[in-house]
Amino acid sequence: MANFAVKVADLDAAIAFYERAGAEVRDRMLWRDAERADVYLGPIMITLFTQAIYEDTVDLPNEGFLHPALFTDDLDRELDGHTVVWGPEVVSGAFGTRRIAFVEAPGGIRLEFMEQMEEPS
Repeated sequence: MANFAVKVADLDAAIAFYERAGAEVRDRMLWRDAERADVYLGPIMITLFTQAIYEDTVDLPNEGFLHPALFTDDLDRELDGHTVVWGPEVVSGAFGTRRIAFVEAPGGIRLEFMEQMEEPS
């Protein structure tokens, strides 16, 4: 498990909430025409987004749980048998370089599969 992704309308308010709850917030940045930040709550990481990367292909509310992100050593094998809603595509950021894709999952959510290609510098 890499993280849980949550879409928020007000990133400043969300960061303040998690910091008051004792979380450490790191890597806030502009990313793909939106903003993102990583929230560390003990062993759990929540990545907050102001817009989902796949928002043009999936109807999403203004806020809410988006998807869990899972690491894999073989993205193509993981995608076999799934309905892909976005990707695969190579993305880069504070997390390094990854090849990612999103698939449909029960409950109206998606799963993100991530193959790490280059570690953060």
